Amino acid sequence: MRKFLWCEDSKSGYQFWHAVFGVLFPDFTVETKGSNTRLRKAAEKITADGNEYYLIMDAALDNPDVLRETKRLNACIAGKSNVRAIRLHSFEYALLSFELLEQWIFAPGDPLRDKRQALLNARRLFIRLFSSGGNGADLQAFREAFDAYESKNSEQIAAKLLFEITRNTGFETGKTRLGDCFILSCCERDGRQSDNHCGLDAHRISADEKAKLLVERSVLKEAFEGAGL
Repeated sequence: MRKFLWCEDSKSGYQFWHAVFGVLFPDFTVETKGSNTRLRKAAEKITADGNEYYLIMDAALDNPDVLRETKRLNACIAGKSNVRAIRLHSFEYALLSFELLEQWIFAPGDPLRDKRQALLNARRLFIRLFSSGGNGADLQAFREAFDAYESKNSEQIAAKLLFEITRNTGFETGKTRLGDCFILSCCERDGRQSDNHCGLDAHRISADEKAKLLVERSVLKEAFEGAGL
């Protein structure tokens, strides 16, 4: 029997899932299908072949395209005992929910943290909004409080918040690339400047420790447990 993790993410998200599963579930084969539609179509073809399949699809349900594909995916895997869904808002939201995010990125007394305080406040409100089961009205209130996000859906908000908070640090994460410092042991990333400090300088940790903490101290723990992992 083989175990597969299939995701729709093809760039930074795939890099993250590949790194995390490589540490926590090394017996899994991690594959990207490139889009939520392709993931759903691949899931439709799964048979009782003796293998196990775990599927990650973003579930930012204020995005009509995501909502449509999520409903189709749920319908096509219903009754397939060897298929399980790992339910998450988005890859970016998982990282935003990480309890030690600010402590990892910013060294004590780092002025960059003060400059990004509004972003950090927005992050806390955004996490609270979804952890408490916020509705559309709550999301609209968030958008109005932070003008930069008013025209965006919640998946776009999560991606923009994560990028702006991590920008110009070793953790910088956008749509195309995951920050090395999320998945590499301290301090193994290329091009690190001598004056580039972070919150892990005083207590450097390995890539394996990072992967375990990223799951244990974020929404990933509940999501993985809900899928039987």
